[in-house]
Amino acid sequence: MTQASLQIVRVAEALPDGLPALQDEAAAEGYRFVEGILEEWDAGRYAGKDERNTLLAVYREGALAAIGAVTPDPYDPAPDLLRIRHVYVRPGNRREGVGRVLASALIQQGLALAPRLSLNAAGAGASAFWEAMGFRPDHGGTRRSHLLER
Repeated sequence: MTQASLQIVRVAEALPDGLPALQDEAAAEGYRFVEGILEEWDAGRYAGKDERNTLLAVYREGALAAIGAVTPDPYDPAPDLLRIRHVYVRPGNRREGVGRVLASALIQQGLALAPRLSLNAAGAGASAFWEAMGFRPDHGGTRRSHLLER
């Protein structure tokens, strides 16, 4: 697959049409990532122009393939820290470069605004993925497993 068939979109006006299907797939795997996005969307977190609250969607050949966000870290109020959150890639799009494209965009957005990014990896596979993206294991913060510093 070429990255040309992937499109990254900042979600700001309306949630993607394919989000309910994505939510169902995540829930079937036992993940609440998409539910977290919906809760934060309803609370107004992604409304407005604050780039520190960025929700990104990746489309593959026009279909929603992945979603994720970068926000201030809700568990650590350090002003120099943002958090990558709610990242979910549809099972059929894994190992196709979709996650790398989304993660790269989130990292670029986050590091443009803060010198440190945190996240909490959902398991060993996610840990390996984020470590390949440059994050290092870190248990010094609240509810975080990994940290990336500019």
